[in-house]
Amino acid sequence: MTARLIILNTCWLAALLTATILGYTAFVFNGDGSYVSYVIAVILAGSVLAVFTKRTEHILPAAWLCETLGFVGTLIGITIGLAGVDVSALQSTEGVIAAGNALFGGMSTAFCSTITGAVAMLWLWSVSKVAGDGKAVAAEAGA
Repeated sequence: MTARLIILNTCWLAALLTATILGYTAFVFNGDGSYVSYVIAVILAGSVLAVFTKRTEHILPAAWLCETLGFVGTLIGITIGLAGVDVSALQSTEGVIAAGNALFGGMSTAFCSTITGAVAMLWLWSVSKVAGDGKAVAAEAGA
């Protein structure tokens, strides 16, 4: 199991390194105005490290927590975007353009937190498939 986990996480780290070299991780973390992406990254790192100490019962709940936090970041981003819209200015073309620009400002937070949550969830889900959900490890330890 440990060799498969090392291979799997090496593949994920290679993908993360590639994304970092291409500037995608900086874009995602800088674009997330809610800072939820940082929380998701800490949960991901802690969960993956815990698997190597044979603690796997938390993996699937952590995966869903990452996805849920990504969705919360989406809601925060939409709220930020809508908060910048002046409804009274929507009667003019310039007002609609300004409202669109304000809305796009919040969409950065929404999309970046969702991307981070989805990637973390997929990473943890794949780790759970290799490591088991905790029942197999507990049965192996008890045998």
